[in-house]
Amino acid sequence: MSRKSERLVNLVIALLATKRYITKSEIFRTIEGYEGSNESMERMFERDKDELRSLGIDIEVSGLDPLFDDEVGYRIRAEDFEMDRAGYSAQEIAYMSLAAQLWKDASLSDVSQKAIRKLSAVSGPADISEIPAFAPVILTAPKFLGDLIGAMTDRRVVEFKYLNSEMNAHNRKVHVYSYFSLKGFWYFTGFDVDKSETRTFRSDRVFGELSVSKKTDCYQIPTDFKTDLSFEENRSLSEAQLRVRNGRGSQLRILASSIKTGEDFDIIRVSYSSEEEMLALILWHLDDVLVIGPESLKRSVIEALTQLVEVHG
Repeated sequence: MSRKSERLVNLVIALLATKRYITKSEIFRTIEGYEGSNESMERMFERDKDELRSLGIDIEVSGLDPLFDDEVGYRIRAEDFEMDRAGYSAQEIAYMSLAAQLWKDASLSDVSQKAIRKLSAVSGPADISEIPAFAPVILTAPKFLGDLIGAMTDRRVVEFKYLNSEMNAHNRKVHVYSYFSLKGFWYFTGFDVDKSETRTFRSDRVFGELSVSKKTDCYQIPTDFKTDLSFEENRSLSEAQLRVRNGRGSQLRILASSIKTGEDFDIIRVSYSSEEEMLALILWHLDDVLVIGPESLKRSVIEALTQLVEVHG
């Protein structure tokens, strides 16, 4: 943790723990990290207050004596810091946490940090294996998502290198029409200037940096444009045969083409087009799901678990 982050954490703890307003001089004297001249500590404290407020942490300010205009004090009320948990189940909070994490390090990072802080104060135990299938891979939002949204809003042209199916990089110049997430991956659709046709691009195949032109209003989105998801239908399918514990794996059961009931485990068959997506979904269910076949999928699960043990012991 950086010195600044440690100082901010200590400041929040102190302002939460106090039962009265505490002055700046008390803060400078008792909280580690405030050092230097009075002027430098004053500037540091003002920046810290602004940063905490940008995260949604309300700092209450009041004079120590209502009859005199003397030094002011500061505190954080616990009821303002915590989110009211009434009306939310543990699973609903888990959903909201995933939604907030989706925007982490993207265009809504400040909003997401505020949401995550609020949610962490009320989160209870949730059965993560029963959160729908997007949960294991929803955190793959591209770093350039904010730039993409801005380009579409301002009608700016984006340029990037794109990896084709043979993993060769080619330059693309695109007028962005829409962006969306599907089965754990982010896509954007737009008019490919060089190809003179509308195409859909998968964000994780963008190689290197995505650049956005400075000029605005370079194009118009057709009034009759609709995002076309039919490209998903053209992807070749494989079939997984899985043993799923009774009463578990609801998202896998929804996808199943057949289910054969058993005493402790059911045998289900699930068609999939991306082994990466299926692998993430299987691992998400821990020991409630065992792979029978195909062998390639079984090997991928074993390799992933082996790597996990090597990293975490």
